[in-house]
Amino acid sequence: QTTPPEYNIRAVKTPTAIFWSSDDWLADATDVSYIFDNLPNIVYEKYVPDYNHLDFVWAISANKFVYSDLLNVMQKYYPFN
Repeated sequence: QTTPPEYNIRAVKTPTAIFWSSDDWLADATDVSYIFDNLPNIVYEKYVPDYNHLDFVWAISANKFVYSDLLNVMQKYYPFN
């Protein structure tokens, strides 16, 4: 198979947070635009300038730009207590 199978992301009902950057080489502008246009339950979105794909996990500044916001979204939609 030369291309991946189609998946209907409009069927995804899970509250979803999107953290994105124009410098992410694995999720280009076309992919990100498609996600925003088709994923029905985006509850939070944050653009992080100058981040590449791995920076969202490994960057020293990820706590400041990603983790704190991610934990807040998780607590709101999936409370720990």
